[in-house]
Order: sequence, then structure tokens, then C-alpha cells
Amino acid sequence: MKKVLFILFSFLIFVVSVNAQFIFENSVIVLTLKNGDREIGGKSGDTTPEDAPQTRSSISQPVYASLYNKVVTIDFQTVFSTVTVNIANKTTGEIVSSELFINPTSFSIDLNGKDTGDYMIEIISNEISLEGHFSL
Repeated sequence: MKKVLFILFSFLIFVVSVNAQFIFENSVIVLTLKNGDREIGGKSGDTTPEDAPQTRSSISQPVYASLYNKVVTIDFQTVFSTVTVNIANKTTGEIVSSELFINPTSFSIDLNGKDTGDYMIEIISNEISLEGHFSL
């Protein structure tokens, strides 16, 4: 009987946590390297991107982004001297936010008052360029 109650209680906790994510509309914005950053720099010999060694270990993400209640929050795990963040409406092409940050660790961009739709975020620094997509 204790095992059955434990399983039911565990399932209830799981269902509540999953529903809380949907109720509070908190979503992670997946950031990927921009296409130009995926090329191998300083190639020598006959090495092509297809012949390059494949990394199989986990690599920590330098920047995390999330969306909650029309506010984009960006957290930096790596120190960057300057970072430019652009947010554009994908449908209209309008840039709704463009800001320059010096030595950022974490910040939020409020998009309340902006139209619903699909948006693109770009995070650009001298070291890395990332992009992601989200919907309001």
C-alpha cells in the first residue's frame, strides 16, 4: 500500500510541475550559433568541416534565455566585455529592441505592449554570435 501511495504521490507532483510551466507560460528560448560561426577557422591541409573531429562531451551553454509574461530574461554563464542584443519581429522585420550591454551578467527586456507573433533574438559579441526564436 505504501508503494502505491508513493507512486501516486510522485505522479501527482510530476503532473503539477508540468502544468505549472504551461500555466505560468515560462519557456526557454533555445539559442544556437549563427551559421557563419559554425565554420572551421584557419583550415590547413585537406580538412573539411565533414572531416573535422566530432565532440561528444557535453558543452556548457554560454548564454541562457527564457520568456515569462512577455519579458525576455538573459543570463550569461561566460564573461563578455560587450554584448549587443537585438529582438526583431519575424513577420514585419521591425526591430523592437536593440541594446548594448557592457560586462552583462543578467538582464531582462520587457516586451509588453508589443504585438503577438514570432520574434527572433540575436546576441552578438566579439567572441560569439547566437540567435533564437520565440513567440509572444
